[in-house]
Amino acid sequence: MKTSWDILRKALVCAGVASIVFLWSSMGLSYDVIDVHHGAMIGGTVEFHGTPPSPLVFEVNKEPDVCGEIRSLTKVDVHQGRLRGAVIILEGVEQGKAFESQTLTAMAPGEGEFRYASGTRLDLNVRLKNCNFGPFTGVVMADQVVQFSNHDPIKHTLHTYVLKGKKANILRTLNTQNLAPQSDLEQTFTPKKLKHGRVVALTCDRHDFMENWMYVVESPYFAISDEAGNFSIDQVPQGQYDLVAWHPVLGSQRQIVNVDENGTLRVNFEFKK
Repeated sequence: MKTSWDILRKALVCAGVASIVFLWSSMGLSYDVIDVHHGAMIGGTVEFHGTPPSPLVFEVNKEPDVCGEIRSLTKVDVHQGRLRGAVIILEGVEQGKAFESQTLTAMAPGEGEFRYASGTRLDLNVRLKNCNFGPFTGVVMADQVVQFSNHDPIKHTLHTYVLKGKKANILRTLNTQNLAPQSDLEQTFTPKKLKHGRVVALTCDRHDFMENWMYVVESPYFAISDEAGNFSIDQVPQGQYDLVAWHPVLGSQRQIVNVDENGTLRVNFEFKK
């Protein structure tokens, strides 16, 4: 029987972990919500050059009546040369806009969602449905509670890992064995556990096609590229920042950006196989 570590180790091999650049941080940046006046807009596209890897196909052995007999996992989602699911992070913003409410939904047939609430905190709810956590990529914030809600009529055994360089350390096992459907589990990723790690992976022992990757952010200044590869970040305070594009398979890229009041800045990223 495969364990979650077996699944994650295989995922790292498939991703070509030697080519992935994991970013390091003290995870100690405090962020204050203020009114932003004369904020700027950063937008752009994320392109992919080459032939993306084919989706992984899995024969479902457990609960196929709920999950389906065959499931696939698309790790590099490309449409007409544009990359979906790249996480764009503006680093170094210490004060600015509030977090925005948004819901990110998995690709069909999965129905899982990452639900982010608005306000002074990220407040993430991972809504499991149809044997799926949510989209392949998302974000999480250190020292804030993440709520997991199971909306399947079956049990899932969830594992969370933090990646540090080429190693993955388990954070916690969340076992739904004795919980009814739609019950909630909560986990807090503390700065101590995330020390020097900026990537969190989610897996399920019972279903090896359930695999998700989350980048640890420190402010609301992030975006995830859509199906057309587009992204935008608004209400950016004036200043100089690092703009990072990250993908769990393709690695990361970094550009220095200078933001002026009321400005509009366009930044493009290009990934290759």
